[in-house]
Order: sequence, then structure tokens, then C-alpha cells
Amino acid sequence: MKKTSYFWIFEISHKRTIQDNTRPTELRKNLQQTQQQLISSISNLGTNLTISLRYIYDPDQSPKLKTYLLINRPHNTQTAEHSEQILSLLTKGKLSQFFTLTPQPNLTPFQNLDWVQTIAEILKHEEFIAPQNYYLPHLFEANQTNDMSAVCDVIHRLDSKLILEITLQTYDNPNQKSLWVNAINQMLAQLDKVNANTSGIKDNILSVTSALYQKYQQSYPNSDLFQYSIKALAENRADAFPVLDALIHEAIKETPHGKQCRIIQVSKDRPGFYESLEATKNVDISSAIEWEGWHKNNSQMSIANAIQPQKKGLGKFGGDSGSLPDKPSFYHQNQPPMIGGVNSEQNSNLPQLYNAVSDGSGLAKLSSTPPPSRMVDLKPLHRLATAQEISGFFRIAVSQEISIENMTEKSLPVANAEDLFNHHRNLIDADTYIVGIDDKGNPVPSSWAEIPHRLVAGVPGAGKSNFLNWVIFQFIYANPKGKIYIADFAGVDFNFLVKYLKDNVEIVTTIEECQLFVEKLHTDEYQRRIELLKQYEVQNIQQLKEQGVDIPRTLWIIDEAAAIARASDKLQRIIENRLIQYANQGRKCGFHVIFCTQRPTSAIISNQVLDSCEEKIVFRVTEEASGLILENSLAGTIPKKAVGRAVLRGSEGDNIFVNTPYIGIPRKTVSLQDTLWRHLVPEP
Repeated sequence: MKKTSYFWIFEISHKRTIQDNTRPTELRKNLQQTQQQLISSISNLGTNLTISLRYIYDPDQSPKLKTYLLINRPHNTQTAEHSEQILSLLTKGKLSQFFTLTPQPNLTPFQNLDWVQTIAEILKHEEFIAPQNYYLPHLFEANQTNDMSAVCDVIHRLDSKLILEITLQTYDNPNQKSLWVNAINQMLAQLDKVNANTSGIKDNILSVTSALYQKYQQSYPNSDLFQYSIKALAENRADAFPVLDALIHEAIKETPHGKQCRIIQVSKDRPGFYESLEATKNVDISSAIEWEGWHKNNSQMSIANAIQPQKKGLGKFGGDSGSLPDKPSFYHQNQPPMIGGVNSEQNSNLPQLYNAVSDGSGLAKLSSTPPPSRMVDLKPLHRLATAQEISGFFRIAVSQEISIENMTEKSLPVANAEDLFNHHRNLIDADTYIVGIDDKGNPVPSSWAEIPHRLVAGVPGAGKSNFLNWVIFQFIYANPKGKIYIADFAGVDFNFLVKYLKDNVEIVTTIEECQLFVEKLHTDEYQRRIELLKQYEVQNIQQLKEQGVDIPRTLWIIDEAAAIARASDKLQRIIENRLIQYANQGRKCGFHVIFCTQRPTSAIISNQVLDSCEEKIVFRVTEEASGLILENSLAGTIPKKAVGRAVLRGSEGDNIFVNTPYIGIPRKTVSLQDTLWRHLVPEP
């Protein structure tokens, strides 16, 4: 019988002032901890309870972005006491210190979704490792400092409708649970068997797999779990990915074992779309969108047969008596038929079938032994998460309207490119550019000759792209024949340069173009310079100029470098090798790299390349990211409204705050002659 559902719908708004005397950083941490605790509290408040946090963006409405909390409480699983507890937790608990939850009359506005063209979902990264057949469903490592500001920045750049949905459902499926608990235990036993036969040779993949399943074994069987659905529903199919990509970077930490998430995107004509859409309308969970790897044959094998030690002796030729047959005769007699493939849901009654005999006979004793688990019995793990795991995703955005930083924030100087250029252009030359002004209003110069390479980091909207334009302007102003090569994977920030400065600037916007671009850059610029140094028997570009060789500096800008991590292994290796090579030789030949990223991690930039970027300009990032780059939290304390403010770390390791200037660019509504770029472009 279908359960009758009852819904609560709240619009979430921020309280503009908070009466609290704690330091701003501590107050923000308190807010983040409150949201984390909310998830744990919800998991204890009833079975089959579904709670959905939704960011709804409509560029034609005001405000464009609204936040809602929707709760689906099936009537026949919730008592009146449970309902009162849930309502009180949300409207009177610690969350109410920061947010106001206003009840909404009905669900109708959330069910008119005919405009949705694409649905994209975040799932745990799962993979089968060949040839060992190891199945790895990765765990989430939550970033507790996520305030959703970077994600909202991306959403606000969109031109069409989008819903970002994070939905959690308390997990209550004992039949399914018994299957994956048995499968975890059998997987660990089989991995131990494999490890015992490695003859002392270390197998890193085996170690990672064993450690992962040990974590599952320790935490999942006795924890309150959630099924989760994290997805973006977009009117424009290109909008879903960048929003979810930003959410991944903000919601989880990077681990030594690589990716924790994958994004799967489907359009209207693909399986799973309408099932997922209906789940959104009904405030429910759908698993219709899934990883294609489950269609592989090895997903249906028993764990004992799929994962085996290397055979020795006569076992090499078959008949290894140490392996368990895929379908033992006893279990085969009780095996229910499989219809339409294998999955855990279709076999939810297996444990009951195996324990049906209870007359005290020898057969009854055998039937109490768990049946041989199959790889597919582990499948539910990728849709489950503990409260701790999922807490980095289930976050209400912390609005800057909350006067947290404002309580102690001092007035900061505002830099203007026109004024800075007019008053201090004498500092700009082929070897020097101006980063910005310090808090006393003094210009802060930097030297290409002394520091060849730079790392620029910051969340979207913090001032990173504007700063790059400011650097590009100064570079070409001082080097009219200089070349700038830009890998702009966002594809929107530097288009005007191609129009006005096509002799100086070359841009690629896709990963596919990047490999040829990198090789051309290496041959035309880097190798040519190295050959000239050898030919003239000099040590650096300055000595080359003294010999009469007219060769300006060259700048390579890699914007949104996280895209490289999604490229092919071959391209990643090429770029990595080139960066390391330029890091060692770039200073002497006048070849400079600016590496830009929102969140520098080992998956995006190696320690060797990171260390070679002796100058780091870090705009607003999370405190965690600030710690990774600067080894302190300074950049994590920059207020959101202080656009252009950054922490500058030089080669000596000193950190100062610097305010980078706003530089206007020519647009349809802004004439070239009204911008600084007029100094670089001859009048027609």
C-alpha cells in the first residue's frame, strides 16, 4: 500500500544581525558546526524521513536565488511526537540563531519543472580496478568549512533557470543492509587471502582497497545512514556541470587516493531523466541515474570468484582448490531467479530465504551461514553516507548580510587601475609590474626577473580574473612585442584581448586544443630561447639583450587549472612535465607561467610545480585552501565584499595583504577609449 506523504516547506532567509560578542571567525565556525549537528539530529528523528535543501535560481525573479527546505514525512511512519520534534528542531533550535524559516503554503511551485532540460548528479566515485576486479566505492571526506559562497557565485553567473538540490533520506532497509554487510565482510576476508599470497610484494592498490573496506566495516553497520541525492536541474544543459563542480571543490577535501566524486549528466532523451525528475517533484530519492560500470559482467560475479590470489603450482592450469565456486550446489538450489540483471533491490529477500529452515537439522545449521556475496551486493554503498560524510554538501549558504565580519572589519583602501597607472607608471617596466596597493595605499611592485612564476588562487568572484587582466595590461605595456599565451578553460574572461591585441595574445579554450597549444608554445618560445642562449653563450635573457638580440619576455597563463585534472592522462603528463621544466629554466630565458586555480591540490598541481611558484597571490578562499597554499588561514578571513583583496606571499615567505585594482575592459556598453587598454591599441 502506498504511503501517504505530508510535506513541510520553508523558505530560508538570513537574519541580518547576530547578537554575539565572539570573534567573527569563531562565530562563523559556530554557524558551520550548527549545520553539521543538524544532520546528525535529523538522522535520529524517524525512519523514511526525507529532507531536501534546494537553491532555486531564476534570473527573471528578484531575488534571483532563493533557498528552501522541504521535508517529506510519510504519515504512517511518523508519530505526532516525531513531527513536533522535527518542527521544533528546525524553527527553535540553534539554526534559528542564524536563519529564519518561513512556512510556505504548498508544493505546487516546486512541481512545475517543464523547463528542466538536463539533470546532473554527484555520486561517490566508484570504479572496478582491472585486472584485479577490485570494486572501490570511495568515501566522502567532508570539508566542514564550506559556506557555499563559491557555489552561489557560480550560480549567480548563469543566464537561465537552475535548481541545486541536496536531498537526504534516513536509511531503513534491513534486508538490503544484511546483504552489503555480509559483502563487506567477505570482501575483506578475500582481500586478506589475496594479500597472504603476494609473497611479500607490496600492492598499493590492494592496500588502498583493504583500508577503504575496513572504514566501511567500522562505520557503516552501526551508524545512522542516509541515502543521498545531490543534483542540479538545469534549463541550459551547459550550466549543471560548473555548479556541481564548484560544489565538489567546496564540500569535500582532497585525499591521497584521488577523486571522491563523479558527475553523471543526462538529458530528456536518456534513461533515468524522468524518474529523477519525479523524485524531485515528490521530495524523494531516485537511483535511476547511475554509473555505467554496473553493466559490466564482473558486477554479477561472487566476490570469492571475482577477487582471487595469484595461482601457484598446478593452480596455474585451473582447478585451484582454494577458490570458492561461483555457484555452490547447496546455494544454487536456493538461489532465486534473476530478472533483468542483478541488483541488491531485486534480491532484498535473500537472507530470509537462506534462513527459512529452522528444524534443528544439519541443513538448518548450514543455512545460518551467510550466502556467498556478489560484487553487486556492494552497490548500495555508493548511495549511502553517514552524517559526517554528507555534512560538507548539506549546507545553507552563509550570506554576507549576516554582520559577522562587519563587527570588527576596518575600512580598506580601494585601488583603481587608472589612478595607480597614472601615479606610478614609472614603476612598470619589462622586469617589473605592480601587484596593487597595501593597506597604507602604497604601491606593491613585483619582479619578473627575480620571481619568474606565480600561483593565483581564489574562489569565483573574488577578483582573480580582473587581476590577470591587470597583469596582462602591464606586461604588454612594458613589452609591446611580448607574447601572452592563455589556456582559458572557462572561455569567457579574455575574449576582448583577441579582438584588440591579436598580435600579442593567443588563446585556447578547450582541453582538446591544449595539447597542440602546449607543444607549439614549447617549440616556438621555450626551445627557441634556450637555443639562443647557447648560440650567444650567455646565461640569461638580460645578457642576450646586451648582445643586441631583441627578445621580449613571454607569459603563459593557465586559467581554471582544475580542468587539466579532467584531461587525459597523456595531456596531464605533458603539461606537468613542461611546467616542471619551465620551473627550472624559465627564469633565465624570460619564460614565465601564471598558474590559476580555485583550489590547488595534488590532483591539480604537484608539489614541485607549486614550490616553483615562488610568488603566490591568494584571493578569498576557504580557510582550508588558505592553509594548503599559505600554511595559514589569512586568505580564508578575507570578507566576501572585499573583491580584489588578496594575500601576497613572496619568495622570502612573508605575507602581506594587497588590494588589487579594478581595471575596466571594453564591452558593448564600454568604449575602448574609456578604459586603460587605449594605451595599448593604436587609434584607428
